[in-house]
Amino acid sequence: MAALLSRAAPSSTLSSYGAANRTSLFAFSLGKLHGQRAPFNVYYASRRADIWKFSAMVESAMMEASRPEHEQSALTKEAILQTRADEKDDDMFNWNDEWYPVAVVDNLDRRIPTAVTIMGRDLVVWWDRNGESWQVWEDKCPHRLAPLSEGRINEKGELQCSYHGWCFAGCTGSCTFIPQAPPDGAPVWESKRACASVYPSVEQEGLLWFWPDTRPESKDIAKRKLPPSIPALADPSFKDELHSRNLPYGYEQLIENLMDPAHVPFAHHGLQGFRNMAKPLNYKVEKVEKSGYIGDAERGPATFIAPCIFTLDSVFNSPKNDGSSTAGKPQKRIVLVFICIPVSPGQSKVIWAFCKNFSIWIDPLIPRWFIHLRQMLVLDSDMYLLHKTERKLAEFGNTAWEKACYVPTSSDAFVIAFRKWLNTYGGGRPKWGGRDDGLPPTPPKEQLMDRYWSHVKICRHCSAAMQFFEGVGVILQALSVAIAAVLGAAAIRPIPQLRNWSLPMVVVAIASSLASRWLSHFVHKTYRFHDYNHALVK
Repeated sequence: MAALLSRAAPSSTLSSYGAANRTSLFAFSLGKLHGQRAPFNVYYASRRADIWKFSAMVESAMMEASRPEHEQSALTKEAILQTRADEKDDDMFNWNDEWYPVAVVDNLDRRIPTAVTIMGRDLVVWWDRNGESWQVWEDKCPHRLAPLSEGRINEKGELQCSYHGWCFAGCTGSCTFIPQAPPDGAPVWESKRACASVYPSVEQEGLLWFWPDTRPESKDIAKRKLPPSIPALADPSFKDELHSRNLPYGYEQLIENLMDPAHVPFAHHGLQGFRNMAKPLNYKVEKVEKSGYIGDAERGPATFIAPCIFTLDSVFNSPKNDGSSTAGKPQKRIVLVFICIPVSPGQSKVIWAFCKNFSIWIDPLIPRWFIHLRQMLVLDSDMYLLHKTERKLAEFGNTAWEKACYVPTSSDAFVIAFRKWLNTYGGGRPKWGGRDDGLPPTPPKEQLMDRYWSHVKICRHCSAAMQFFEGVGVILQALSVAIAAVLGAAAIRPIPQLRNWSLPMVVVAIASSLASRWLSHFVHKTYRFHDYNHALVK
């Protein structure tokens, strides 16, 4: 209404009303300031005239707005459109007004700064040992824009740029030292332009989150609004570790794929299901809101917390009150937690956990790297499919998903609900902070499905296992070479002591060489690149 009145009323009327109103209020305030009181009848008459003038203006504006559209003035039409646009903006999801996960805390290295990209923003994550907290900053030195992620944490616990040595204090980002500035000169390091840009960040439930706004008014956002809590991660009765991987397809493709259990028997045949297990699935979503939705799956609820979190709750038994063995026992539950993070157009990051509240005693007995072997294969098995599908969808535009795809069954209910949320509230796609160059070109398949840079390097379990296997391979190769050298020397100059050991040594040398080659192949296939051909999987 304010926009309607301000635009529908003539500007001269508004100006005269505002001037009169300010004058009368100023005179009344000035009288009080000097201990005087303006005559009541004079003040009342002035205010009554203002009220009558304002009432007439409101009545005129309302009459103008109630007329048929073809009879309204251009000024009124503009006001109505602006009012509707403002109301629509209030209903839209604000991508820049949310917390986003940056990384799994257990996978971060406190010794070095780490480069991360989230929501099209280049970030540097580093440990501030003085403030004993993780810092998330813009990955840019204010001096010559060099990436701070290529710097180091100096002896004082500050982040130092590796280009010209500028140093920055944790929490505030203030510059503490410029090597090129004379100590007896102007303190140029105290300038606001010398400060690094600091994003608000908070650690919660094993995740590091950041707020994509470096303005001062967002500094204390964590006191007003915390990241969404994930019950399965917050509940100590559920056990599992968080895992992550960077993926060569976008946020929209990632999250709708994880909301689609119907693809599992085919895309993950032999890994998480079998083709002959496919069946109709009765999924439904009653209502989609700006905050997300809650759907009904076969064994429990499916919850989407916009924009990143999707959980699928599966209940395997229900406690009974009939005196049976299950009476009074808690329900056996597995909660699949998927956190889908927008990185940039055509790039995303998934953090996941399979939380359960039963048989947790066995988890410490299974090495994490061994569990990751299968999980990486699952992600690989539909990676190329999703990468190519995303590019086909891009040909139809961001909001034409329903026209491009034919989804007649209820098994796609969660996917349809997400696309409805994205188009209704999310503007059709994430807001990339002013950076949107479109989808990147498709790289060679070996680079597209690379495991090392997308997971192994950022996973402490897999990186340690890879180093171990590579080390064993080197030792085995060195052993086979050493035995061959000894046997060669013995052939030139016979050594009586080795006569009875020649055959066993030859066997050990051959076995060591073969084992070394096998390990080399295993490391490459497990931690570098593993192709997946659905036609060859029986």
